[in-house]
Amino acid sequence: MGTRGAHQASASIETQVRNRNSWSLIDHPMEYELPIGRLDDVFSGPRAVSADERNALYALIIESMRERFGEHLQHRVLYGSTARGEARPYSDIDLWGVIDDEVYGAKFQKPVEWVYGPGKALVYLLSRSAAEALAREVDESWPISRGKFVYSHVVWASPGNENLLARLREVATHPDPDMVERAMARIVSGTLYELIGKLRNRSAPHAMIAGTFAMHLALVTGLAARYPYATFGTVLEEAARLPAPDGAKELYALVIKGDLSDLALVNEGVERAWAGLAWWQAGETFTAALQLRVLPSFEPAEEFA
Repeated sequence: MGTRGAHQASASIETQVRNRNSWSLIDHPMEYELPIGRLDDVFSGPRAVSADERNALYALIIESMRERFGEHLQHRVLYGSTARGEARPYSDIDLWGVIDDEVYGAKFQKPVEWVYGPGKALVYLLSRSAAEALAREVDESWPISRGKFVYSHVVWASPGNENLLARLREVATHPDPDMVERAMARIVSGTLYELIGKLRNRSAPHAMIAGTFAMHLALVTGLAARYPYATFGTVLEEAARLPAPDGAKELYALVIKGDLSDLALVNEGVERAWAGLAWWQAGETFTAALQLRVLPSFEPAEEFA
């Protein structure tokens, strides 16, 4: 990178906020007037951003959303590490916004993600109907993906929509029980079952199997407890505080510690957690959902989706 490029890359976001003429337009239909990065910024990786610079960019994004959508914008929500008060110098910027269905249609969802120079920003745009559907949705990633509703706060709401996040949060944290049990069954009979096969075949690195198995087991226990994890990085630590099958917490501790060089110890830990699942009391509905996973059927059915 030349001297001029280095100077431009190091310019603070605060300076860009003060000097709107220095901004470039992102080349997409929504024409946000926001700072953009270059390929050099991608391959240099994240660089430290101060709290003031991050807050200035948040304010800029929020203002750009207001200018772009006007009265059609219903909600702007901050989530991620900044919303939790845990942002660090290399943290991303995360926002989501709800707009009227009439702008892009009821099914509209668009993640606008870009490297803006020293860091990365994500603005997740949804129509009102899509936001409501997302809150109701239950899949295998529910314990992680629903954190955007729980660990977030409103930075702006249009008149009459002040309680929208609260309503979405209520729906997201009270998922349909049948959908939860089916998601749990898919993880157990799908990913976890396959990982046990790989472990016994010695067909994949045992450290990788242990980490992947632990994360997916944490998804199962998170679903069972209807517990959204705060962030991907703390999933295992949070899962260790939830009711779990025998051996699960010991496996979490083993993976968190990172000492996975002992093949026999890893095998024992994963096999114990797998055996614990067979005796785990996750409810009759879960057992019924799991029973469906041992029956062959070529007919379209929601249970096999």
